[in-house]
Amino acid sequence: MLQTFLTIGIFVASSLAIGGPLEQAPYTVVADHEGWQERDYPQTRWVSTDFVDIFAHDGVQHREAFNKLFQFISGKNSESVEIPMTAPVTFRIIPGEGPNCSSSVTMSFLVPSFLQESTPQPTDTSVYLEDRPAMRFVTREFDGFPDELDWTMQAAELYELATAAGLEPKTEPHWTAGYDGPSVIVNRRNEVWLEVDSATA
Repeated sequence: MLQTFLTIGIFVASSLAIGGPLEQAPYTVVADHEGWQERDYPQTRWVSTDFVDIFAHDGVQHREAFNKLFQFISGKNSESVEIPMTAPVTFRIIPGEGPNCSSSVTMSFLVPSFLQESTPQPTDTSVYLEDRPAMRFVTREFDGFPDELDWTMQAAELYELATAAGLEPKTEPHWTAGYDGPSVIVNRRNEVWLEVDSATA
């Protein structure tokens, strides 16, 4: 995990020095509740890779997946061009059956807005471009350096809050989003997301 944090930190620091704050995935806040939100995300293109691991955020496969995506934006693509880092790094997680089973995880970087329509193709066959449809999520933001249990507990608490408000969030997949590199010590932005059907929300 430390190696991945250092890689993120170096790239984020250089991006901030060159071009200012990272571009973030666009969304509209539909409803702002106490401690959580309902958001609409438009259709967007992401670059993604899949892996299977017991630890979605802390395992060996996580580091390898991040490095694959990092190499894509560093020039390992059909145009051999460097692509700006964006935020957040998202994880779509389908938990395994049982407490010690591996989860199926998709890690993704948002493709910057100026490349959404004409995106260089990955040259690594395990990396692919993903066009996400417009989606509605309930989301919860929290601080700190979460471990695997923290992410799970935050998602469970969000589910309870949304259900109590009369919504019907999906339990699978659940999503996590990280916005900050390791150089950010306070006011870190971590989020958990759960999908909801906009027709019934």
